[in-house]
Amino acid sequence: MGNRTLRIALSLGGALSVLCAGGGALAAGLPDWSGTWFPHERNLFDPSALPAAQRQVKDTASSLFEASYERMYPPYKPEYEARYEKKLKDTNEGRASDPTAACVPPGFPRIMGTPYPLEFVLEKGRTTILFEAYSQVRRIYTDGSRHPADLDLSYNGHSIGHWEGDTLVVDTVGLRGDTVFDVSGAPHSDAMRVTERIRRTGPDTLEDRMVVEDPKALTKPWTVVRTYERKPDWKIAEYVCEENQRNPILPDGSTGFVGPH
Repeated sequence: MGNRTLRIALSLGGALSVLCAGGGALAAGLPDWSGTWFPHERNLFDPSALPAAQRQVKDTASSLFEASYERMYPPYKPEYEARYEKKLKDTNEGRASDPTAACVPPGFPRIMGTPYPLEFVLEKGRTTILFEAYSQVRRIYTDGSRHPADLDLSYNGHSIGHWEGDTLVVDTVGLRGDTVFDVSGAPHSDAMRVTERIRRTGPDTLEDRMVVEDPKALTKPWTVVRTYERKPDWKIAEYVCEENQRNPILPDGSTGFVGPH
């Protein structure tokens, strides 16, 4: 085999490895998370906050925003409980102020429950999550990296992780304090840290067990479990939030609605 032929063969082998990574089935022994996944629960970050009879109700066009009139029960300190109560009151009085109405990203951990599909790309040294919502990307470094000492705050933060068998354990810090947990407007601070344990629980089910720690906002760690269903026939579509001209942010900070002309 000549040098040129060898280079081509090596190049094709590398490309094949990347394709395998995108499909989730890896020679490196990583689990198969191939396909497209969809959040199973409704649009509250913590599905356990819903009455038991409603927890199995799947999202529909009419139910996506019902959760904004529900509430969760994070172990808030008094200051943050008061902020949350004000948000809920404003929403019920028609003064909703969801930051995403201005087309900013939902931020993590909210992005993990936003009702749009997502994909995992598993590679040696990194797991990437591709979200249809807001065309967002999460990069989880599993190469032994540490969090930077001079970390800039961002919507999805900085994530490092490691594998414990078939479970991906993720530590995320460096999160902005001006995002909220979900459509109910539940706040958090920029001191929030989230630990996830992500694993397959069945042929077409995935679980993300999150522990939220926030010394400014919470009195103790808050555990939230979200699940995902594999949708083998679904594909990630293009999402351009800036094309939405229906929900302007009004001068008082509330979310408006522009109906059809």
